[in-house]
Amino acid sequence: MWFKKLFGTRQEDQQLDDPEPRQFAPVSRKKQFGTRQEDQQSDDEVQEPRQYAPGTKISFDPQLIARFKGHHVSLLKLFGQVKQSAEVGDYPRTLKTISAFKNVLQQHLLEENIRFYTYLRVCLKNDGENARLMNAMKSEMEGIGRVVTQFIWHYHQFGIDETNIKKFLADLQGIGAALEDRIRREETSLYTLYLPPVNYGL
Repeated sequence: MWFKKLFGTRQEDQQLDDPEPRQFAPVSRKKQFGTRQEDQQSDDEVQEPRQYAPGTKISFDPQLIARFKGHHVSLLKLFGQVKQSAEVGDYPRTLKTISAFKNVLQQHLLEENIRFYTYLRVCLKNDGENARLMNAMKSEMEGIGRVVTQFIWHYHQFGIDETNIKKFLADLQGIGAALEDRIRREETSLYTLYLPPVNYGL
């Protein structure tokens, strides 16, 4: 079976009400009406210049791990929908949902490769132990991605019906177990290695 091959309120502008007009020094719009959330975010970006992995154009992204965890939530949700539709015999919906799952997974892996692994490969060059962990998990995830892609291709090619639904569900269970384990280890171990460049002593 496939799984044996396995080891994504802006505040309203406040109006000033002064019954007796007075002469005031010019006041900027920000001070008069308050700072909007968008302006605050823009100011934060100015105050905190981007930090790049040495010798690259890949910057540290403080929101990256939260985004990856969001991908994981989406993947697990879609996976559950695949299983549910297969169990009730809605095979066209099963194939449609599993394609959506593949798309989310591929987008997640692409961003992980570019924004995460390439960044860590540079930043962990003086940390052999964590570099080995990172490389091992990268290779493992590439293997999972290949198995999932092959699994999806197979059932799109040959379809799902009453003759193979039991095997499909068994294969799906194996992939799901591997995926859940992988997500757990990424979030509790691998992702903790992602830090601003200054933290690596480079």
